[in-house]
Amino acid sequence: MKRSHLASLLAILAGLALLAAQPAAASNGMNMIGFGPYSIAMGGADLAVVGSPSAMNINPAGIARCAESEIDLGLSLVQPSLNHSDQLGNNQDDELDRVPMPFVGYVRPIGDLTFGVGLFVQGGMGAEYSNLTTPFAAQRPAKAGASGFAPAPALPATDSMRTRLGHARLTPTIAWRVRPNLALGASLNLSYATIDMELFPETSVRADLDGSGIPGDSQGDFFFGMEMESLSAVGYNLRLGFLYEHGPMTVGGTYSTKTELDFENGTNTLNLAAMGLGKVVYDAEMTNFAWPRQMGLGIAYQIRPRLLIAADLDWLEWSDAIATPTIRVSNPDHPMAPPSREIPLQMGWKDQWVWAAGMEFEPADEWAVRLGYNYGATPVPDNLLRPVFPAIAEQHLTGGAAFSKGPWTYEIGMEYALESVKTNNNPNPQLNPFGPGCQETLSQFMAHFMVRRTLSRRGRAATGP
Repeated sequence: MKRSHLASLLAILAGLALLAAQPAAASNGMNMIGFGPYSIAMGGADLAVVGSPSAMNINPAGIARCAESEIDLGLSLVQPSLNHSDQLGNNQDDELDRVPMPFVGYVRPIGDLTFGVGLFVQGGMGAEYSNLTTPFAAQRPAKAGASGFAPAPALPATDSMRTRLGHARLTPTIAWRVRPNLALGASLNLSYATIDMELFPETSVRADLDGSGIPGDSQGDFFFGMEMESLSAVGYNLRLGFLYEHGPMTVGGTYSTKTELDFENGTNTLNLAAMGLGKVVYDAEMTNFAWPRQMGLGIAYQIRPRLLIAADLDWLEWSDAIATPTIRVSNPDHPMAPPSREIPLQMGWKDQWVWAAGMEFEPADEWAVRLGYNYGATPVPDNLLRPVFPAIAEQHLTGGAAFSKGPWTYEIGMEYALESVKTNNNPNPQLNPFGPGCQETLSQFMAHFMVRRTLSRRGRAATGP
């Protein structure tokens, strides 16, 4: 599929996608731990149990359990608590504004086939800090009058950092009930992602940063603050899934291909005051960034008619997705500015194993109560940890409930990411500008709401839990 055709297809949902592609706080890396209140409340142990429109972004075979046409409308709210501290005296809380994240999904069974389409917030990251003491400002008093430093206007006492990364997916899906106890499914996931990034935009430095004794004698002696805006990307991947039911036990599994996301059509304003050029606006793109390949296997067991337990194990190949994203700038608006520049971001994420466990209990015919737990060691290496890529949540406690009456179902799922504290002791200022002891602290609360409406009583008999 050509990139231009894919962009045209996504444009018809641009308004909703722009709302959806907001910076969700990272949970399992950049992924959310689940999709929809049922999945979240079960701790993400959902591969063998989900049977609603949200299955399109979990296990596409799950929509084969929908006996009737259904529509889901959902909303997720996030409240992270994120703090950055370092040896320069910074101790600040994240200031990024976050908006509610919507979801809509529709499925329709026709014979042994079920068709569906949904729009999901896949995940993301984001953080914002203002009035940070920069390492350059911290060095300046000790080197007052040093000719190697740019004039004061390009070296403020404090500066800011910010990242906003959002990712939404449109998921046309089909599931086939091969046999009464076996279903297969596939989703073509069409992605739309956005990113903005700000790194000390008011700072521009020419100094002896490489220790040679001569300021400005190498590229490493320059630091140019940047403000990158309005980059977007489209991409696609394939998700395959199965469900096999045997008595009270169900096994489910999925495989998802990698989603390449090449960001473009944005700008990057570089602060070249240290070269006497002021702020210069470039065209910008970012490559070598992707959503990872993923595999998962889950099992569910109906212990009693009103009690279900489930467990999942997932593997995410972050090492092939987030290694060294590279920002490229070109076409400056100043004739004396360098014509192009590459800015590599060494991130070096590790592959991640995630395991989840959940249970569902039905205290009455119309009610269900759910509890869960999710654990995945952060894929971010400590020595490459950055304040604006805070994907360090590891343990999650979850719970929720559902109430059904006639064609309506109302669900809520809540998750709490236990506090995670990570320290970067890397002495390399190119990789850790705040110096050894730089520390990030994250905990967060998320609430997920869903309303489901059965649209038709025509269909096949429901199967599975």
